[in-house]
Amino acid sequence: MDQSLDLNFEYIAAHISDYIQNENFFDTFDISDIKTIMKYSCFTFDEYITLLKQSSPTLTAKELYISTRKASVTIQNFEEVISILKSIKKYMKFNTFDGIIDFINENQKHLLDSTEETKKPQTETQTLQNQIQNSANETTATRTNESRNYPKEFLNKISSLKKSDDFDKVYKFFEDLSSKNSGEMTSKACEEGLWLKNSSGYEKNVLHIASENGNLNLVKLLIKGGCDKESKSKFGETPLIWASANGHLEIVKYLISVGADIDAKTRYGWTPLIHASYNECLEVVKYLISAGADKDAKTKYGTTALSFSKNKVRDFLISIGAK
Repeated sequence: MDQSLDLNFEYIAAHISDYIQNENFFDTFDISDIKTIMKYSCFTFDEYITLLKQSSPTLTAKELYISTRKASVTIQNFEEVISILKSIKKYMKFNTFDGIIDFINENQKHLLDSTEETKKPQTETQTLQNQIQNSANETTATRTNESRNYPKEFLNKISSLKKSDDFDKVYKFFEDLSSKNSGEMTSKACEEGLWLKNSSGYEKNVLHIASENGNLNLVKLLIKGGCDKESKSKFGETPLIWASANGHLEIVKYLISVGADIDAKTRYGWTPLIHASYNECLEVVKYLISAGADKDAKTKYGTTALSFSKNKVRDFLISIGAK
């Protein structure tokens, strides 16, 4: 990478999944850049495993270790620990991990067996409670459907989409409801959990996409239908963050009016104001400030909205004393 370019390493780290999906991370940045990016990165298990695979044949084992050793990885269970160690062993040539992997494999079963014995009575009780609750929910749902008399075709469509992995079809279904201003049917679809279907990549649900795309009427119907205004996509972005990042002022105003967290943070600590500042959404920046957003909020690495801003947004932030 040409060192004359002014790279925003923190921004690159926050969007590193894009490079992983495009399989061009190691072709885009040199070792010195990668070392810096890793300091700001926090990978999921799948992202880190994929990154290691993509390093070959671009980097040698030594270069891979030197450039990625400061990366942080979120691990959920024993299986992921073992997979991480195996991948590091394979791509960084750490043969000393063999003994560690064998030890974890050997002791994992004993620990899990002990844990399961402790949890068994609790699990049985919880299962019974769930069965009772599910039965009550099914009865309530049946009575509700009968009392509201939803069209059979509509209910069948919801049932079909709940089994589908085609997010675009799900979103189009909600868009159609919005175009008809059908609040009651939208509420029913939300009740059924259909809005929680998410897109690949950033794992954005229907409310996230509506906020990102600027569909104010759909956002309103979803919120009124009971959708969680603080729901988060893959890296912790809320609907307000998506709306702010894309300059959709009316949606920003609406979400704040219904109590959305104005200083919500992503996994990397980016707030709605920081996103809006970075993307030069001046009117959104002004409104967020007027509504009480913290003008000096810092990311995980200490960067503020002013640090990311430029042109008119920067001038405005300086005028109000942002640091």
